[in-house]
Amino acid sequence: MGKLRLCDKNRQSPKLSNLPPELFTMGIGDVNTSTLQSFHTFFVLAAVVFLVVALYREWFNPAFTFFICVVGFLLTGILTPLEALKGFATPEIIVIFLLMMVTAGIRAIFGPKLFSGLFTDTLNPKRFLLGLMISSSCVSSMINNTPIVAFLIPYVKDWAERSGHAASKFLMPLSFATTMGGMMTVVGTSTNLVLIGLMSEYGVAPLHFTDFLYLGILVTLSGIAYLYFVGYRLLPERKDRIDELRGHLKEYIVETELYPGSPLAGKTVQEAGLRSLKDLFLAEIIRGERVITPVAPDMILEERDTLFFSGNTSAVLRFLNEGRGLQLPLHERLGNVGHFHFTEAVIPANSGLIGVRIKDSDFRRRFNASIVAIHRNGKRVPGRVGEIELSGGDFLLLLSDGKNPIPSDDRDLYILAPPARVGESRPRWHVWIGIAAFALLACGITGILPLFHASLIILVMLLVAGILHPSELRRQFDAPLFLVLACALAVGVALEKSGVAALLAGFIINAGEGLGSAGLITLVFLATTLLTNLITNPAAIAMMFPIALSMAQQSGLPPTPFFVTIAFAASCSFMTPFGYQTNLMVYGPGGYTFRDFLKVGVPLTVVYAMVCVSFILGYYEL
Repeated sequence: MGKLRLCDKNRQSPKLSNLPPELFTMGIGDVNTSTLQSFHTFFVLAAVVFLVVALYREWFNPAFTFFICVVGFLLTGILTPLEALKGFATPEIIVIFLLMMVTAGIRAIFGPKLFSGLFTDTLNPKRFLLGLMISSSCVSSMINNTPIVAFLIPYVKDWAERSGHAASKFLMPLSFATTMGGMMTVVGTSTNLVLIGLMSEYGVAPLHFTDFLYLGILVTLSGIAYLYFVGYRLLPERKDRIDELRGHLKEYIVETELYPGSPLAGKTVQEAGLRSLKDLFLAEIIRGERVITPVAPDMILEERDTLFFSGNTSAVLRFLNEGRGLQLPLHERLGNVGHFHFTEAVIPANSGLIGVRIKDSDFRRRFNASIVAIHRNGKRVPGRVGEIELSGGDFLLLLSDGKNPIPSDDRDLYILAPPARVGESRPRWHVWIGIAAFALLACGITGILPLFHASLIILVMLLVAGILHPSELRRQFDAPLFLVLACALAVGVALEKSGVAALLAGFIINAGEGLGSAGLITLVFLATTLLTNLITNPAAIAMMFPIALSMAQQSGLPPTPFFVTIAFAASCSFMTPFGYQTNLMVYGPGGYTFRDFLKVGVPLTVVYAMVCVSFILGYYEL
């Protein structure tokens, strides 16, 4: 299409004889069609506003929010059932989950050996930071960055403790480096694959692997340079949460004991009324040399049992004054914290535990641990632990007996367990399978093999070799994320069919009138960046794709620069801890505040945007 033309005020009104005869034969059906189209446009605009606000305010979980919108589009006739469901069978969406399963297999093969040299060779913080960012960004270009960050957080914290440095100096750069490194290839981040899926859906020629590679390398190097020379100085030095807990243990845990002749002796925990206490929960019992945690409701109490309660510790005085058969111990064990086994964990953004009260989650039975404290937005969440509703990014301090392992493969909870010093030894041929997997992945990235086929071959290899078990596939499949991605594609189709995409594209073009192609690319980048920091990355890419396509058509510019712009802008999520999954993962363990992300992330966003826009304008000769 050519450029948009403004109306000429001096132009005369057409005579009736010059009007097309079809105008006089329009029936009620034509008017109804126009009215219906206007209704569809208004409805989709309202749905987009609802989607953005609901995701930002976390009214519902993302999957349910998208589902509501798609159901609305179906009921109003904006989408056909085929259009609404097509995303569930899109190869690029399936590839995202195949790659998650492949990542689990590669991690099982190489494990700690992949980064072992990085964590032992140096005690210099700047050298360690540089090695961490370079190595993690390179690996994240081939496999999804979320499991990489989950895998590396405990190693970074362990190195920081051994070297005497604060982990907060390294965890945020780890998240940012893997995000930028993921932009070097189509498989590095799910947003790139969603974009490719949308291009296939609309019949647009796919991007070449070099469209990602060259700019991906450039933004990664620029971002690493900024974090090394500037970001490191801006990052805070925060004390480790476990050390803070040990230093203020009495603020979290209260120690009591059953005195001789206590009326509670011989009763179960449930019968003694210790199961549903206000502001307190029974976290652990010590009987002689035996540590019992989590405490079952049918556990029979005995004289001289030492009981540890967690929660609102001031409530224990009221509890003791009621004469329940407990007393403060003569000789506290709380000063000797050696028997306590603390573990850190993070609630991921797509966890099924989000919005669930802890007492309704069956947490202690499911994870073999009790929650001692919860930190959110850098602060401890007050109140009774059992009544707290979990939220994405919550940082949990867990108490376990150290004997029953906490499950580390549950997608609802990322366990930040201390790293094992000696990895599991595997047959040499497993390593060769891992190398073959990387080679096949490279073939898929460069287009030698279809990416779907390459991922499927790797998965079959890992299953046949016994590296992955079929049950692992079920654990790795993230149903809520699958629903979000499939529905996001449907939302993009609704934007295009309703005319909203063309409407918004025209608005952006008018806003950038007189600024040329540089102004249009900059405005698209800024709009996508704002959206991706408010809502999820797949939602941002799905909503901006039809707008970018319409802008290319209306402006007469080639579409490829617009698609590359929204791809890189959708991963420009450095300003808030909620912009990207890995930001949430390091938020609690690093002890960061929202301000920390703004202080370090805003300058990085400026650097990232300048590099992206300059490269796109020059490389595509706009």
